[in-house]
Amino acid sequence: MSILQVESLSKIYGKGENEVRAVDSVSFSVEKGEFVAIVGASGSGKSTLPHLLGGVDRPTSGKVLIGNTDIYALSEGGLAAFRRRHIGLIYQFYNLLPTLTVTENILLPCLLDGRRTNPN
Repeated sequence: MSILQVESLSKIYGKGENEVRAVDSVSFSVEKGEFVAIVGASGSGKSTLPHLLGGVDRPTSGKVLIGNTDIYALSEGGLAAFRRRHIGLIYQFYNLLPTLTVTENILLPCLLDGRRTNPN
């Protein structure tokens, strides 16, 4: 069973002579239990691809299905809720909210989703 399916995914920045194809018609699937690594040279789209897969950036074309959900068919609010409930991204240079404790930063998605939390 595929937990992730990517179909003809592309992300193009700029136009004309300034056009950069960061991701160019990529298709693949990931089965439950599989481990995947993204490797490549600098500028090959290694950062852009997870941003597209996680719903952080919108593709120029293509589909990303997580489970049976086409994440880019969702409204902005629906996509934000889906990310909160199903996706976890950890950035190389993460930004915690300085006014919150570490625990509050971790629980923030649950609180935004209206779920009660008990960290103890």
